[in-house]
Amino acid sequence: MSRMKTYIEDAREVEQSAGLAAQHSTARERIDAITRTFELCGTLARQYHDPRTVAGMLVHRAADSFRTARSTQWTEVAA
Repeated sequence: MSRMKTYIEDAREVEQSAGLAAQHSTARERIDAITRTFELCGTLARQYHDPRTVAGMLVHRAADSFRTARSTQWTEVAA
């Protein structure tokens, strides 16, 4: 599989994990889950030529997905 396809699959996995982390009911559960997601980013990045850069890109995607999922929850609660 090409590196680009692998990255796209890895990014989807990270985004899904971060979205699920945002759905936990307590702050402690959310922080534990997003921490595991960030660790996943590092693990997945090890297979690339420049793991540090890829890890940063995956962490950024995870943070965006987490933030989006949380803001969507707040919007639904407020409505």
